[in-house]
Amino acid sequence: MIGVTVPPARDSRYLPDVRSLAPPVRTRLFCFHHAGGTASVFADWRDHLRPEIALLPVQLPGREYRVHDKRILVMDQLFDELARELGPMLEGSFAFYGHSMGATLAYGFARHLRDSGGPEPETLVLGACPPPDPSHPSAHAEIPDQAALARWMTELGGVPEALLRSPEWLDASTALLRDDLVLTSTYRHREGGPLRCPIHVLAGTDDSILPPAQAGRWKAHTTADCTVHEVPGGHFFHREQPDQLVALLNQLLRQPTRT
Repeated sequence: MIGVTVPPARDSRYLPDVRSLAPPVRTRLFCFHHAGGTASVFADWRDHLRPEIALLPVQLPGREYRVHDKRILVMDQLFDELARELGPMLEGSFAFYGHSMGATLAYGFARHLRDSGGPEPETLVLGACPPPDPSHPSAHAEIPDQAALARWMTELGGVPEALLRSPEWLDASTALLRDDLVLTSTYRHREGGPLRCPIHVLAGTDDSILPPAQAGRWKAHTTADCTVHEVPGGHFFHREQPDQLVALLNQLLRQPTRT
């Protein structure tokens, strides 16, 4: 990655802040948040990444400064919009990090770019997400009711129980989570062959969604190396252990990529 100068930035409603793109940037790291989450979950990473790595958290519609934008509920529609919005920036050296739903989005978007004749990321880092299973499509998966969603969020460690006692907050957060789960459920893994970029899979030691023992199944989705990294914590280890995770990203994005 070192030695490749990236093209100039452009404004996009999907990118909260492009100020980090000043020289000596060499690699753009696009980060995709978890279901019910926001781009601000990655904000503190900027001060700890190496200066040649530009952090670009991707903000999906319907949250934070995009709270009045209509949420997208179909993954293929989101891929098309991301390609239009981010396409000019997906040149030179870039990588994706996605967490949980964001990992599905990052992987699917990488395939969408490849299948559309565009470039793949040089490195794909996927956290807390099992690989797609074409034999078990989830488009008609049943989305739990509000009470079940609240219990699920609490069990995964995604929200303090005290916040669940605020009806206004509970209504807003479960509605956002529900729409993101609907979005995730529409992802379709199509034929087309594996990616060529290396995949790094991050699995929390206490994560019930992607136990480390199952993370190696991502190997089927790349012709390059697929490496599993166990990290301390549960499903939201990116919030529990941010310093350790950013240190790992600094290491992974320094390594040579595919030839």
